[in-house]
Amino acid sequence: MKKTLIIILILTLTLSAFTGCGSPQQKEAVAKDVLDETTDAMGQEIKSPVKVPETLTIVSTAASITEVLFALGCGEDIIGVDLYSNYPDQALEIEKIGDFNGFDIEKVISLNPDIVFAGNGLQHEQILALTDAGLNVVSVEPTYYEDIETSITLIGKQVGKEKEAEELVQRIKATENEVLAKAKSLEENQTVYYVMGIGDYGNWTSGEGSFINSVMEMAGGICITQGSELEWIDYPVEDLISNDPDVLIVSNWVLEEDLLNDPSYKDLTAIKEGNYYYINPDIIERPGPRIGEAMKQIQEYLLGE
Repeated sequence: MKKTLIIILILTLTLSAFTGCGSPQQKEAVAKDVLDETTDAMGQEIKSPVKVPETLTIVSTAASITEVLFALGCGEDIIGVDLYSNYPDQALEIEKIGDFNGFDIEKVISLNPDIVFAGNGLQHEQILALTDAGLNVVSVEPTYYEDIETSITLIGKQVGKEKEAEELVQRIKATENEVLAKAKSLEENQTVYYVMGIGDYGNWTSGEGSFINSVMEMAGGICITQGSELEWIDYPVEDLISNDPDVLIVSNWVLEEDLLNDPSYKDLTAIKEGNYYYINPDIIERPGPRIGEAMKQIQEYLLGE
């Protein structure tokens, strides 16, 4: 059961990313994956409400969006979330509208929310269905690190929390600046690799342009997957062995026993020297308010603190 859940979680993230971060042709056909101040991640025009209702009802179809909404003080306004929305604890008590990659359209419509904050890419067809049903849908899930600030700002405008959104953005920026300043003190930058899945789960990791790679690089690491064609990849084991990273950052979903016994990993320098460190995937794989926490933790690992 746990193995099945891990596979589902990995596929959810990677398939979502593939759909939003594929080739230029795919991006044009499926989604506009870069956010700006006037259009959402699906390329739809965003109009800030003239006046936000005092009683606003919200549905969130992505865990990262749910975290932003709670950080802005909108937790009590949320009436529906996806199955992976588990932070903060209050999110667990909110009615579930289904999986990230296949939420229940009829369920969302029945809730009749004032606004639906959606992901992009993998949710493309569901978003269109909700829009066709007359619901107000705004696609705000970031694909790239630089989109996180824009996403928070857009959500804040839609819910009347512009001040809170700006404060949240500034907190993330402050952490980023602190980490970048500390990274300059590194005498030598170590090569690093994120272990999202191994073995039967596929050798999944983050690639060039992904927000995970951006975070690891700002922390002071050199990602061995830099230059990859995709942001999320099933990395060839021969490339992993050849590049032999100094440090492994490992998702908590990966069992240590499996990591140490996997033939592709057991002879890596990072494994032999004990330079592998575990991290909560929720803080590093979600482009949300806790991304700064992930950045600081990874830097502590790189510095040996």
